[in-house]
Amino acid sequence: MIETPAAALNVPAIGRHADFLSVGTNDLTQYTLAVGRDDPTVNRYYQDDHVSIRRRLRMIVAEAGEKPLTLCGELAGREERIPPLLAMGFRSLSRAPPLIPGAKELIRSLRVRGGGGSSGADPSRI
Repeated sequence: MIETPAAALNVPAIGRHADFLSVGTNDLTQYTLAVGRDDPTVNRYYQDDHVSIRRRLRMIVAEAGEKPLTLCGELAGREERIPPLLAMGFRSLSRAPPLIPGAKELIRSLRVRGGGGSSGADPSRI
């Protein structure tokens, strides 16, 4: 699991010991931004679409190489985030079962190029 800033910075080393990698966006966001999403005094600062999170995710995808990589957490469950996540290179999203049909329909409607680009999706903006 890539859930901490330290793990995100060590994807190649972790990948040498794993058959696959999974990015836990809830904890990664919380630890990167130093805010508790369940703490009402600071949870307004919890933003899983923050530029630093987008940058970390792009870095993780690049450093994972051919290693199977799954994205988990709230971010993976939001349909409006699917096109930019695909554009970044994510090909596996862990979602709650009721969210799967809508995601499948959306993904089938997209054209994703082999180089990680997606038509109509801006990878710099999740």
